[in-house]
Amino acid sequence: MDPTFDPTKETLNLLVSSGIAKARLPWPDLILKSLLAGAFLSIGALFSLIVAGGAPTLRAENPGLATMLASFTFPTGFVILTIVNTELFTANVFVLILTMFMRKTTWLDLLRNLVLSYIFNLGGCLFVAGFLCWWTDSLSTDTLKSFAVTQAEGRVNVQWSVNFLRGVGCNWLVGLAIFLSISCRDKVSKIYAIWIPIWTFVAIGYQHCIANFFLVPIGMFYGTNFGVGKFIYQSVIPVTLGDIVGGAVLDGLFIWFLYGHRIMKKRPSVETDTRDQLPS
Repeated sequence: MDPTFDPTKETLNLLVSSGIAKARLPWPDLILKSLLAGAFLSIGALFSLIVAGGAPTLRAENPGLATMLASFTFPTGFVILTIVNTELFTANVFVLILTMFMRKTTWLDLLRNLVLSYIFNLGGCLFVAGFLCWWTDSLSTDTLKSFAVTQAEGRVNVQWSVNFLRGVGCNWLVGLAIFLSISCRDKVSKIYAIWIPIWTFVAIGYQHCIANFFLVPIGMFYGTNFGVGKFIYQSVIPVTLGDIVGGAVLDGLFIWFLYGHRIMKKRPSVETDTRDQLPS
């Protein structure tokens, strides 16, 4: 192995290259990739919902095992959307904040990507919730429908600060999944690197704002005890803000401080050695 090879620097270079590519995406590509990311994520969430909702006895007798099994299925959507290279709002918070700190993209690039990915992630989630779940009657039993309502109420009928902190914890782990996966060179390793952090955040009960755009509306379709206004105030706002803090600070800022700014300091004033320079 080359003694000058630094795997962390290599991972950082790949992350910055990814952020630059995201910033340069044409509008149609960004919109379509964002729609697909929301849809793929929702399919994984639906998989998890069916597993958990279809095992009421297991949930009553062994809730830890039920949680472990249901949360294990959830990362399916994350794996698909990552391998297909789509645009997920929560992952982009981390990547584009880091790229901006590395002075490779601008605030305008960040806002353009995050606003569009957020809106069209929502569109993809609602498409799956309305057409590929509710209309197809994927939750075909009363037990599944009841569980969809129960899990939605559990995401909304909690304190504002609780949902905010659950969002922070969630996107910290999502950012770590992105960091770990981009350092892998083969698909199997990438899948494993994505699966473990995502499985962890779901099992803990942290909140992902885009996943909630599927999981809460599908519960509302079957009759929750709250409306759209409470969903927005009590869930959408705090979880989104928490996801932003988790991805921007605990991932983007911390990784830049630990590794990125040191690489920036090492850049030579003349281009005699390009090993420490990040892609432009």
